[in-house]
Amino acid sequence: MENIPEGRKQKLRTALEKLATIQPSYVPKLVHGWLEALNDGVPHGTKTSLSTAGKGIIKPSKDEGPVYTPPYSDAYPVRLDNDQVIWLHPSAGRSHRGYKPIVVLDKQQRETKATVAALTVLEGSIPNPEALRKALLLMADLSPKTLEKVWIVDANESYFSNNYEVVIRELDKGVDPPELGSQKTAVEEKWMRGLDKYARGLKKYRQLRSLSYLAALLKYYRPEFDQYSWEYRLALMERACTYLHKLLEAVHTFTAFLEYGTPDWGPNRGAKTPGRDVKAAILKDVDALPYRLIGNELGMLPPPDVHYKGDYPTVRASVKRGRQILERALGKDEWSRQVETMKAEAAWWKSLSNKEKLRETLAEEFGISSHNQDELVRAIARASARAPGLSEEEIRRDLF
Repeated sequence: MENIPEGRKQKLRTALEKLATIQPSYVPKLVHGWLEALNDGVPHGTKTSLSTAGKGIIKPSKDEGPVYTPPYSDAYPVRLDNDQVIWLHPSAGRSHRGYKPIVVLDKQQRETKATVAALTVLEGSIPNPEALRKALLLMADLSPKTLEKVWIVDANESYFSNNYEVVIRELDKGVDPPELGSQKTAVEEKWMRGLDKYARGLKKYRQLRSLSYLAALLKYYRPEFDQYSWEYRLALMERACTYLHKLLEAVHTFTAFLEYGTPDWGPNRGAKTPGRDVKAAILKDVDALPYRLIGNELGMLPPPDVHYKGDYPTVRASVKRGRQILERALGKDEWSRQVETMKAEAAWWKSLSNKEKLRETLAEEFGISSHNQDELVRAIARASARAPGLSEEEIRRDLF
């Protein structure tokens, strides 16, 4: 803490004070928000069983964490010397000696651990202490009204609502997007800047949601969290980020092993860069780019001897691997047909005016046909409520 500039210390302290509005009940509400969202994607025949079984994991109304929420009405907690809290409960059955012993409740702990693990995979997006501090510094400048919209978890409003569309403007307030070039008209620049700001704001929004989850989780297990000094709270959150990252890595390793691991070791036969390889193959087969330009676009360093050999073996190998993936997925003939389809689509796109390209981009963002003018305009106006220059009339004038 000694190396942190005084101004930044004050901002971090302010951010941690704002986290006082986050309650432990946020965690069980998140559970049920995710259960409902996941349930929406489950086939109709299994919906009821998932809903019924899922809602028994953590009760949404009175669950204030493992310290204050008894798993049974006649259970009672014990705090150990290391601050760990365990729950004791009279056994329902008799021992072989004839009495009903007192037992430690392990099953409830296993269910809670499983729930926390699932939530962390879904909500955890702050990978390290530095990212945590950046999120806290961002939060320090936001108004309580904006934070309330970011953190809302209410029975009357879905956790997965579109509140981010309302708060993105403040999340990115005062940040200038990169220059877009003089070839764009003023109208086009306005819209492209808006899309760029939206993308950056959405990323920050997700970081703030993850930050609120992390704070709620610590409070869920430590009701006294807000009573700690701000330095200690920050240190706890930073260490929690470290373990969060390890958990996500372990889940990734385990699922990768289940898919293609070997008995000798973990998932050591996985493709290292399949996403980049597929992109390289598309740039070669569809765009007909030379290996040098493919390497530049994908950030692949040229070999030291490229100046006199003129060869890019790493890029060439990446293209080959990507083409093999695509041909294995689609079949060699079907990939050839797909290449021609993508070339035709690229030619169509190049034939559009900048305004038509902008209209198509926005239509794809909102999942609405660009030919449905009224519906598209209304959707954009709703998402941009109260933004200057984005009334329905102005949107229609700019895009059509």
